[in-house]
Parts: sequence; C-alpha cells; structure tokens
Amino acid sequence: MTVPRALLDDDDVRHWRACARRFWLRRHSGTAPQPQDEDEPAADPAPGQPPRVPGVDRLVEGPGRAQALRASFPGLVSLAAPQDEAGWQQAVQATREHLAATELQGEAWALQGACLEWRGPGLPVRVRVDLITRGGAGFRIFRLRHATAGTEADVDAVALWWHVALKAGLRVQAGGLLLVDTGFVYPGHGLYAGLYREVDVGPSVGDRPVDDWLAALQQCDAGPQPPIPLGAPCGQRCEMMAACALPTPSLQVVSAEASLDIVGRELAAELRAEGHASLHTVPLQRLAAGRHRRAAQAVQWGCPVMEGDARAALRVVPGPRRWLRFETVGFAVPPWAGTQPYQILPFQWSCDAESPGGFIQHMDYLAGPDADPRRDFALSLMEHLGDHGPLLAYNAGFERNRLRELALRFDDLRPALEALAARIVDLFVLLREHYYHPAMAGSWSARSVFAAAVPQYGAHHFACAWRGQLLESPLQAFAAVQHKSVSVAERRAVFDSLRAHGRRHCAALRGLTRLLEDEASD
Repeated sequence: MTVPRALLDDDDVRHWRACARRFWLRRHSGTAPQPQDEDEPAADPAPGQPPRVPGVDRLVEGPGRAQALRASFPGLVSLAAPQDEAGWQQAVQATREHLAATELQGEAWALQGACLEWRGPGLPVRVRVDLITRGGAGFRIFRLRHATAGTEADVDAVALWWHVALKAGLRVQAGGLLLVDTGFVYPGHGLYAGLYREVDVGPSVGDRPVDDWLAALQQCDAGPQPPIPLGAPCGQRCEMMAACALPTPSLQVVSAEASLDIVGRELAAELRAEGHASLHTVPLQRLAAGRHRRAAQAVQWGCPVMEGDARAALRVVPGPRRWLRFETVGFAVPPWAGTQPYQILPFQWSCDAESPGGFIQHMDYLAGPDADPRRDFALSLMEHLGDHGPLLAYNAGFERNRLRELALRFDDLRPALEALAARIVDLFVLLREHYYHPAMAGSWSARSVFAAAVPQYGAHHFACAWRGQLLESPLQAFAAVQHKSVSVAERRAVFDSLRAHGRRHCAALRGLTRLLEDEASD
C-alpha cells in the first residue's frame, strides 16, 4: 500500500491511545498499514508471527453477515477499501457524491466504508467510517461491531470519525455503536431485520478531546522514541514487541511458571508484602490450600506432583469407559432458523470407547454445513454412547450444559440426554484435587493441561490450512465451510482436520486418565 505515513488515521489513534511507544514504532518502522475491508480492525499478530490475513478472525460472524446488514439497511451502499493513494482519493470523491445525494435516497439508505479526509493545520487525517446513515437533522455515524458490547476503543473511533466529519463540512446529528442483539431469534429466509441494536455514545464522545489527541500524536511522531508508559498493555499481543526491546535488564524477571499469581491475586499480594518474588521461596506450610501447596511444590522441585488416591475417584461410575469431547460454535449472525446470536451450538463430538479386552474404538459425529445440527447431534450421541459406563471429559460442565440445552430443546429426547449428562466424570476436577505440573503456569485450561501433562498427543494445538490462511481453532474451521463458495474438496480437507483433532483430543483424555491412575505410566 502506498499511502504516505505522514498521514494520521484510525489505527494511529488507536495505537497511540494504547501505548505511545507502540504508535511511534509503527510510524517509524517503515511498515505501511494494511487496507481493511471489514467492520472491525484486524487482530495484531503475535510476536515473531506473520500478520493475520483479514477475515480469518471474523469467520464466526457467520455466512449471512452482509445479508444481515442489508436487511437492516435495504438501501445500503458499500465502498470497497482503497488499496493505494489513487484508490483513496477516488473513495473520498465517491463518498462526497453519495453524501451529497442522500435526499434522493430512501429512509433505509446507509453508506458503508465512507472515506473522509481533513487537511487542516498539521498532519492530514483520514478515516474510513463503518456506517453513515441519514437522520432528521444531519448524519448519524456508527461503529459496527459484531459483538454484544462496545469498548473504549470503539467510542474513540466514533469520536475521531465525528471530529473529521465535522471538519470535512458534514452536519453530524449523532454517533453510536451498532451491536448484536442477543435476544434476536432468526426466523429464517434471510429476515435479519432487528439483529442490530443502536447504542448512542454521543455523551461519551463529547468527553474525548480529539483536537488535543491529534496535536499530541503529531508531537509524538516528530519527537524521539518515547519511554514505555505506565500501564502499557505489554502482556497483550503486540506486533512491535521485538522492535520495542523492553529496557528491563536490571529488573528481576519472574517466569510465568513460578509467578506468585498462581495461588491467586490476594494471596500473591500478601506473599509479595512478605518479601517473596516467586513461588521458589515460599515455605509450603505458608500455603493453606492443598492445590496451592502442590503448585509451589511442583515449582520448587521442577517436576509434576501427584497426591492422594485419584484411582479410587475414577471408579465412581462402573462400566466400560468412554472419553468424550464436544466442539461448538456461536455465530454472531445466526445461520439457522430458530437460533440466536452467539448461541452455543454443538457441531462435533469425538469419543474413544474402551472394550472389555482393552481395545479402543474411536467414534465421532461432524455436522454438515446446510442445516441446524442439534437434533442429529443428539440422536447420534444416543446411538453410540450406550446406556451405562462413565463418560470422561475435561471441564465436563461444558458437555453437561450442552446436553441439558439439547434436552430442553427436544422434549422427546430429554430422558436419554439427561441420563447421558449424569454419567459424565470430570477429569478437570480430579486433576485439580490431585495433580499439578509446573509447565501449566497456573492455567487449568484444556490446552495448558494437555501441553504440560500429555504433550505427546498434540491435542493442545489445532491448525488447518485454509485458502492460504491458518485457522487456529475448530470453531473457526467449521465456520469457514459454512459459506456457499466452499468447494467439496475444501470442505473435505477441513473436516479431515477436525476429525484428526478430535482423535488427538480423545487420546489426550485417555492419557490424563492413565496419569491419574498411575503417574509412572505416562
């Protein structure tokens, strides 16, 4: 992209508000910003990783996103994101022409991707507005978010757009956020009117001194590299982390594996006040809770710790054992009639079943792309999971809740689904009561536990190549194949990745079970 870096834009303001050093490094690194044609800014890449391709992180918005916006604004006009300076100037001119002709449009008119520029004193500022509509006394400016709540950065964006619009000679009546209404139930047939709700942010916009911001940005840009500000979100993913070169060699760096926060923030604060910098120096008798002592002991010994009789706890449900995992998706724009925004919808289950002779049989179900999968999902569970024996899962409240939701949805299947839920045994609870590995660094997520305790199965990692991009979660992968443009071969490749991940997950669950039964076995 050839847009000169002398210009200030939305991304500059966003990064400066988060961290002035980050803003300065981006401006002086020689890396031009990438054009965006989406309603949300692209996520920043992890340090050392290539930039994400725009669109991957928004696959779960659903295949009906464009259709939903047009249902709310039938007169919608969309301007494509400019790819270079000439394209930007064309987009600015097209924006002027559309805004000048609004009186010829109907009440449902809206302009998506309006490009505005203000060349006042100092550096020029240009913005690309998510949505402009017509009001009774002027224009209304909206930040479109496929989310249930906005952020301070969203209000900042509206404030900047409003400011530039006024400088460009527009009469702005109001500014707000367009958010997803979770109470909306999709009736089908593309009838998405009512999906979005408007949130007026006018009073908050008035509190934002945009003129002062722009002056400070210009001063920062022209000056030397600023220091790291207090409160900078360095723990978040930042593409400038390597260039930042945090000047902290004199500080004692505590690894995440030994952090006092593993035992909770309040207790960690007490331990710091007592002079401790990490769990390495905390006496075990100082920790009252057994799980905290296990964590500190594992850190101090540098190896996992197992305590108590977990084997006996695993025998609470007799019969052949099965290891079970669900995958779910929640679309911002629901694709199936009778579903709601972000409703948790199960689309895949994976199960390893143990025979009396010790043979393991893998079974699974993976929904197709064309219909609400819930009933077929429930029926396939009832067909394959039998009527007795424990169903071992990790953080099993997730699976239990999905079964209960299905039971509420389908009255005729309720008794069988509730019986399945009653058979679930939670490996998370057993591990938390008996085990700790220092590599978990205080995290009990399935990914962290799999990576620390049973890394040989690879269940802590999901990666699926998709049109030159990388999908990093099962819900992203399933969301990708919902679009009508997906070919049979592409869908087959994604489904193969999902099924392979399900096998790895079940194998990891079996590994955790063996770990609880006999630590030496793994």
